[in-house]
This record gives sequence, structure tokens and C-alpha cells, in this order.
Amino acid sequence: MLSRQQLPLNDFLMNLQSFDIVLMKGLLVTSKEAQSLTNSIWAHSGMVVVAGDLNLPGIDPNARLYWEANTADTAVDLISNTLKEGPQLVYLQDRIVHNYWVNYDGAFCARKLFYNRQPSMIDTLNQVMQETHPCGLPVVGGQYNELPYFLMGRFQNQQSPGGTFFCSQLLAHTYMALGLLTQQHPDNSYVPADFTESVDVSLLNGAWLGKEIYLDTSTIPANTGNFQLPNTSSPNSTGVNAPPANTPVNKVAAPRQTADAVAP
Repeated sequence: MLSRQQLPLNDFLMNLQSFDIVLMKGLLVTSKEAQSLTNSIWAHSGMVVVAGDLNLPGIDPNARLYWEANTADTAVDLISNTLKEGPQLVYLQDRIVHNYWVNYDGAFCARKLFYNRQPSMIDTLNQVMQETHPCGLPVVGGQYNELPYFLMGRFQNQQSPGGTFFCSQLLAHTYMALGLLTQQHPDNSYVPADFTESVDVSLLNGAWLGKEIYLDTSTIPANTGNFQLPNTSSPNSTGVNAPPANTPVNKVAAPRQTADAVAP
């Protein structure tokens, strides 16, 4: 039986536009638990942003970035220029390379957003980033709390406490602000599986997500760890306010324990 052909990394990245979705298959124990719960192999989700759409200084406008909620890791947050936990904007290639070679994630796919994109969507995205970027991941008693917050949203239709986001919650929150996703359900009621082809979340205003496009992982380059920081000598023209640095960029973050649980 023939299967869908995969794209090499460069084609995979350059095929993406702002507001497309990238999903990652987690390999950690917590990821497998989440996959069992949601009946999906995909345990992490985030949204693509083309750097040129944000006019980020010192960054190649053709670079594909990744708006996600994650742990503080070796993919540098380009808004604060640090390693940051919670909502962050990183180079998508850095995230893929790092997660693949440290065995966080073993497969990657994208779903393109089919919608008449308007310039106002970038303004909305900037506003969402300003509001959510200072937030962290949901942690209660030293433990990540994605699962209880998801269950609260999915089965009780209750909003989780403010100030934190897990990965699919941030994606849903952003899509809600863009007018692409209903606000009938709280943002914490979504998991990465909702954005897969098998579940295929219902979007609004004629928007829809295309079929899953798979990355050929054999084309992922070696993880050198030489991730480049942006040139921050010029003012940030995006209007995204960076919070105070909270993790030096030369510090190696501890291995992620539950980052790919039910969400991030």
C-alpha cells in the first residue's frame, strides 16, 4: 500500500505560512500516556509564524518561527532573547532539530491553514503575544498540571486559572483571538489531537486545515546546539514587549520531564 510521501526539512519549512500548525510526536513516558488518553500519536502543538510578517529585527524574514508553550530549553525565545518557560517564539528548525536528537519527539507533521489571511491578523497575533508571553506553564505543587486543566475544560467546560498555558491551550487561545475557533469552549479544553486530521477541529468563517504533511526525519541535520541569537541592536518593531530575562542563554536547561504531556 502506498503511503503519503514525506518532505525534506527545507521544503517542509518553506512550505509553511503564518498561522499554519505543526504537530510533534512525543517519545517521553508522559507523552505516551497522553497519546493513550487522546488516542493520538501527536503530543505537542504550536503555530507557525513567518519572521517577515512580524518584522523582527535581526532575523531572516524568510525564517519559519514557532509560537508554542514549552519548557525552557535550548531553543532560544526570540522575544526575550533568553531560554524561557511557557509561551515563547523560537526558530522552528531549532525546535525540530533539538527535540528530534534528544529523543523528545520522533515525528513531525504540519497542517496548512486555508483562509483569506488579512493584515489585521498580524496585529491580533502581536496583541496575543504581548498578553500571553509573560505567562508560564501550569505548575501546581511542583508538578505540571496540564491534565487536570484539560479535563476541567473538556468535561466541565470551565476555564483554567489565568497566568499559565500549555501548548494546545496557547494554540487554541491564539486561534480564538484570530476568530478562527469558537469561544463556546474554553481554550484549556483542547489537546494536540484536536488539531490532527483524524479529529479535525471545526474552524469558523470558512477556514479549514489541510491534510497532514509529514517531515522526512532522515533529513534533520545533526544537533550542534549552535543556535543563533537575533541581533537586538535595533528596536523591536513588532510591539511585542519582552519580559525581564529569566534564564541566561548559556545555561543548559534540565531535561524536560512532562513537557509533552496532554499538552505542551
